[in-house]
Amino acid sequence: MERGRLKIFFGYSAGVGKTYAMLKEGHKLKDEGIDVVLGYFEPHERPNTMRLQDGLEALPLKEILYKGIVLHEFDVDAAIKRRPDYILVDELAHTNAKGSKNTKRFLDVLELLNNGINVYTTVNVQHIETLNDIIASKTEVLVNERIPDDIFDLADEIKLIDIEPVDLIERMLQGKIYKKERINLALSNFFKEDNLNFLRELTMRKMADRLAEQKNNGQKPSKYVVLISPSPSSAKNIRVCARMASVSHSSFTALYVETNNSLSNESAFQLKKHMNLVKDLNGDIIVKYSDDVIEAIVDFVRVSGVTNLVIGKTWESIGKKIPFENKIIARLPDIEVLIVPDHQSVRAPKKTIFTYLKNLSKKNCLEKYRLANRTLDGIKAINHSLDLNDIKGTLNEIINILARFFERSVDLKIKGNYYREGYKGEDTSFFNSIEEIEAANWAFNNKMPAGRGTNTLRNIKGIYFPIIYKNEALGVLGLSCQSKKMLVTDKLLFMQIHSTLALILWIIKANSR
Repeated sequence: MERGRLKIFFGYSAGVGKTYAMLKEGHKLKDEGIDVVLGYFEPHERPNTMRLQDGLEALPLKEILYKGIVLHEFDVDAAIKRRPDYILVDELAHTNAKGSKNTKRFLDVLELLNNGINVYTTVNVQHIETLNDIIASKTEVLVNERIPDDIFDLADEIKLIDIEPVDLIERMLQGKIYKKERINLALSNFFKEDNLNFLRELTMRKMADRLAEQKNNGQKPSKYVVLISPSPSSAKNIRVCARMASVSHSSFTALYVETNNSLSNESAFQLKKHMNLVKDLNGDIIVKYSDDVIEAIVDFVRVSGVTNLVIGKTWESIGKKIPFENKIIARLPDIEVLIVPDHQSVRAPKKTIFTYLKNLSKKNCLEKYRLANRTLDGIKAINHSLDLNDIKGTLNEIINILARFFERSVDLKIKGNYYREGYKGEDTSFFNSIEEIEAANWAFNNKMPAGRGTNTLRNIKGIYFPIIYKNEALGVLGLSCQSKKMLVTDKLLFMQIHSTLALILWIIKANSR
């Protein structure tokens, strides 16, 4: 099925006319005899905009009961069932109510596109993930609803909706954007003229970057890497690296070095958040296992042809005369290194040296050694399982390996067939339920994880990962979360073995032609 086309009506602020312009183009499509429907529309009680919904077929909204209140959300399943040529879905960055199929509206839009439906939508510049830090710093307003940059970059067409800031403020004063009781508060905060000029300039730059990339045929000459850790400041470093890569139309990778120091639950949670942010920004994640962090970084940078390295400024811990970043620069004199300052006051905890010694216990060292070897053993076992004369036997052997590898029941779906292995007698029939099958199909069609703990169908019993080779989904790996949830370590392990598993499925597919 051919993917639908995405058109984004892009502006620098509420009130510039994005929704109005989208609805006008919806009417134009209808007048041309094209099947177009209104999927979701946020009127904000703006009369001129509200009048434009008249004459357009509108899909019924989905009612969701949350804390005793009935909320109305876009119904993506109803839209797919209706299957129009075009659908208008306002507010791309919206967070769906708890209980919705997808946690974010941009995931709804991706699902529509993957089902061959063309989508018109709207978004403001402050909702783009990589620009979050600099916008918050300038405007002193933190925007919580954000979209990954790759969603914006996915657009086939972006239409800039622009208006002079002084004219936008005049609209505000006339009550055309917000109700009168909200006007003074808005003008004294986000809608200050300086803020609007800054946001407008940022919007123009984003459009210029997009045009430059199109002119350059999408060439990505540079390679950017950001070092990450559980530190909260890593989020800022990731966004800085993603922005730099985006400006030069390059890709970026986040590198995490796993050492013998065990992670607390809080640190593991922070690391997972950082890795999710990297994925949201269309970056790659590499995990290296080493007791020598500097050596692991230097080896990776040299082997991978990295041109730009982003690291955070660290405090000098007890007994360390040379800061970490200075050691990196000394070892990589030909690489451009950007050190991102952390403006938060940071001091070494009083018990740092004792905590460090405690974490270097024999038990923790053995656990990290076991984890690294577990990954290598899993990859070797999967590789050795390949027998093109016995495809069914190969796939059964692979899921047996995966069940032992992840210590949970496994379901592998390929071309309508499934290969299943229970772990320690667990009942695997739940994999046959409608909800689980829906999640597996969603993961396959949208090339993103679905199920337990993800952003889509997150409350079911399993988690489902698409197995992708050369941008083609070859199958779906389902893992049971009935007895225990997926930890950060489990997801890291999957990332490490995914390429091996994908390659074997591709070889099997190629051999069966």
